Amino acid sequence: MNFVGEVERKEWSNALYVEVEPQYWYENAARLKDQGYLFPSMLTAVDWPAEKKVQVFFLVHRIRDASSVVLSTKVDRENRELPSLSSLYPGVEWHENETYEMFGINFTGHPDYERWGRIRKLLLSEDPRLFPKDRFPLLKDSGGYKDLPKVNWAEIEGTDQEREGLREDLTYVYVGPQHPATHGPVGFLLGLKGEIVEDVIPRLGYVHRGVEWIYEQKEYLKVIPLLDRQCYIDGIGWEWPYVMALEEIMDVKVDRRAQLLRILAAELSRIQSHLLYIGSFAENVNHLTAFAWTVRDREVFINLLEMLTGQRMTFNYLRPGGVAFDLPQGFKDVYEKVVARFHKHFEKLIETTLDNPTVAMRAEGVAQVSAEDAIKYGWSGPNLRASGVAWDLRINKPYGGYDDGIDFEGAVGSVGDNLDRMLVRFEEIRQSLKIIRQVLRELTERGQNELGTHLKRVPPFPRKPGIAYGYHDSPRGENGILLVANPSDPKWRTRPWRVHMRSPVFVHTMSLKYLGKGLLLQDFLAFYISLDTCVAEMDR
Repeated sequence: MNFVGEVERKEWSNALYVEVEPQYWYENAARLKDQGYLFPSMLTAVDWPAEKKVQVFFLVHRIRDASSVVLSTKVDRENRELPSLSSLYPGVEWHENETYEMFGINFTGHPDYERWGRIRKLLLSEDPRLFPKDRFPLLKDSGGYKDLPKVNWAEIEGTDQEREGLREDLTYVYVGPQHPATHGPVGFLLGLKGEIVEDVIPRLGYVHRGVEWIYEQKEYLKVIPLLDRQCYIDGIGWEWPYVMALEEIMDVKVDRRAQLLRILAAELSRIQSHLLYIGSFAENVNHLTAFAWTVRDREVFINLLEMLTGQRMTFNYLRPGGVAFDLPQGFKDVYEKVVARFHKHFEKLIETTLDNPTVAMRAEGVAQVSAEDAIKYGWSGPNLRASGVAWDLRINKPYGGYDDGIDFEGAVGSVGDNLDRMLVRFEEIRQSLKIIRQVLRELTERGQNELGTHLKRVPPFPRKPGIAYGYHDSPRGENGILLVANPSDPKWRTRPWRVHMRSPVFVHTMSLKYLGKGLLLQDFLAFYISLDTCVAEMDR
């Protein structure tokens, strides 16, 4: 494929990287769309003050052949402006919001201009009393999150900004940030006509703590324990893409036993995460029996994860080149004993949940999302597959040994409603059990070996500059890490220059501003719950 104004082209391990001149940014993105690259994944930036440039990255997938392109360009630091790609790829809209508030890049033609006359901040406060107006914290000379204003919250009152852009023909109610249905501090300003939602304004940032900036202050290995905390429900899901990107930059290979242990940890975590999702959705539609059962059965897999990694939630298990510990003695026997009992519980859970009339009323036919819309807005993981799109990174863009003799099938829905999103997760639990059975058999056949000896050969940080994108198909979708190493700068020799988290929860939640319209208020809340959100991951 030819690109206009091409500056550089490289083959990454999982994508084609192409840098173009900034004046051809939009034109080349349009060409990508014409070539069938319809699935926007990520858009972010990296600051290069020595070059007086800020580099923007846009990752897009083509589903039919599982190919990916990273389109990049560099803009002048003193004139940070690019045309918005949201008219081509609606799913990049909120990525552009975030890139603006973190780097100050103005995306001309962004949809926010039509309604608010500016690009709105999503994670940072727009109130200058809370965060300096012209500070873009991921620019290297900005000061980041240091020396923020000291706030007396008793004196802080609302501003007129909170009422900007509201429609006069609607009644607005604020759901959140402590509403029981939101499952975490996030809010939605909903414009209602009667009981019908006609306008959705998501409000994020309640637990934003600037973790991408914090990662830049830590040595490479010390980032891993912090990643676990971004989604406490599935810490492995963020460890994996980070070490994957670091291994690519360092050219480190992972032996088969370590691959199998990673898969084991990831699939155990997938099961317990999906069980929590099923129970939470059931609870919110008043099927309390299912909630109690899933909490009980989830403990089985939490205990197995603790036996494997030493931790129940924040695992700190993966390392560049391998994992922290080998399989404990007797693990396979314990697993087989407890899972035999779980199988009986699981089939009863499915039967009870699907036969429940309340679940059927709140799930079947509610909040249907077409395959076209799911792709357009950048959905991934079980939510995308529930809309009938057979896109599973473990299968379509295999990594970490999933394609080396592991037999499993992707779970795909057909209607894309709340019920399909639940059914896909039921089936994924079955497939994860199938994967684990194969992994344990192969681990047993291979026998124990000394993983620690292998890990000692891996240096603690990259010796050369590099950029890589690591990914993992987590219980919530495509967890992605864009990692940049710049050891030529002495200050950053042992620390990452840039760590960006591509959060599927961020993408799914922001898409509600379009996909949530036309629903009853009660169905909007059920729709949001059906997306399986983790607020800390979304806000970072």
